[in-house]
Amino acid sequence: MDIEYQILNLYKTKQLDKCLKLCEVALQEKDNRMIEFVRMRAMTIQAKIVGNGYEEVEYYPQQDELVSTSVAKTPRPGTFFQRDTKTARNLETSYQKRTTATVRSRAGTNTAGARSMRTALHTASRMSRAATALTGGAPFTPGAPLSLRFLSKDDKLFTPASKTLFEYVYYVEGDVRKAMEVAFQAQKADDTSDWWWSFSLARCYFALGMHRHTEDCLRQALKQNKHISIYLRLVAMYVGLNQPISALEVCKQGLSVFHEYTPLLIEQARIHDQMGNSALAVKEYRMVALEDPSNMEAIANIAMYNFYNDQPEIALRYYRRLLATNPVGPEIYNNLGLCCLYCNQWDLTLPCFRQALYFSADPEIRSNIWFNLSHVALSTGDVTLAYRCLQVSLAIDSKNEASQHALHSLDARLRARKNVTT
Repeated sequence: MDIEYQILNLYKTKQLDKCLKLCEVALQEKDNRMIEFVRMRAMTIQAKIVGNGYEEVEYYPQQDELVSTSVAKTPRPGTFFQRDTKTARNLETSYQKRTTATVRSRAGTNTAGARSMRTALHTASRMSRAATALTGGAPFTPGAPLSLRFLSKDDKLFTPASKTLFEYVYYVEGDVRKAMEVAFQAQKADDTSDWWWSFSLARCYFALGMHRHTEDCLRQALKQNKHISIYLRLVAMYVGLNQPISALEVCKQGLSVFHEYTPLLIEQARIHDQMGNSALAVKEYRMVALEDPSNMEAIANIAMYNFYNDQPEIALRYYRRLLATNPVGPEIYNNLGLCCLYCNQWDLTLPCFRQALYFSADPEIRSNIWFNLSHVALSTGDVTLAYRCLQVSLAIDSKNEASQHALHSLDARLRARKNVTT
């Protein structure tokens, strides 16, 4: 069988690893632009799959304190995200609420801060892209340069290959400035106005932190074509600028074109959640659940809202739905155990926490489960068992602040009891 046919067959059947190995063998024998093109497409698709092609919105972006932006430092109430900072003062006031909190685990990104209702389920939160324009998939970067990138702009193959070349440089190599050069050359060579190039330049400007240029390119692309990716990128830009009102306006404009589209509804709900409008956020999440009954994030947030509004029976129904429609994990069983505790279903409380401990592999998650077990022991009146559960929690994760405060207060209570008895 011809090696070129084998490469095309592997690429069409999505066997990308085998396709890349065969491309490497073929390119060692001779230079072939078609094989190089297929190789670039395969590597770009792999980078997109690793990073999840959905346009991620960062609600807690990495900000440099030395860089000043045009956003007002003291905006009007209701026009910015209410981001609570952790201090020693408000940590004690929020301890009572933390005692019934669900498992809180790091998502491994800079968006893993306190997220109010979004901590309802760790697996419900979206993982940020692993291969962005700045972090670029290093494992996919080849050692030798490709001759396809040296195509002249007068070549007939430049315009058809320019989009593939841009995505390769942007996703795989992670070189934003080189990707911008490709986009500028392609716009000059192509007479027709293509919205995709304006959108691609907006992604580059956004990665470089040039938000005003990003907005101009996105607005220009939106005039050329009403595409869902443009609306999502505009929402991401306004969220990064801490302008939720503008982001909500973009969501409304997008929903007028794409009626009841789930990603826009989710972004709208998240923005309301970050602004502290829990009731509006849950209303949006209910619309998402109606459109997509298997949406994990929407169901988890609805359950969390009902749990903290003294409706554990309703929250239990939603968590059981998650358990039936999604892969099992420690977070779901932990939340089920807490709901059973407050529903007075004592026969199911400990089995749920036992399953949570069985599936937990992260020390932080395991420590939080033992912290919740201490709360179960206190509910039954067994102070000694609660004390031991807190000790186990701190033995697993010594940085668990909730367990430290609980153990300190419980130790003080036991000492006071001994003094009274003596």
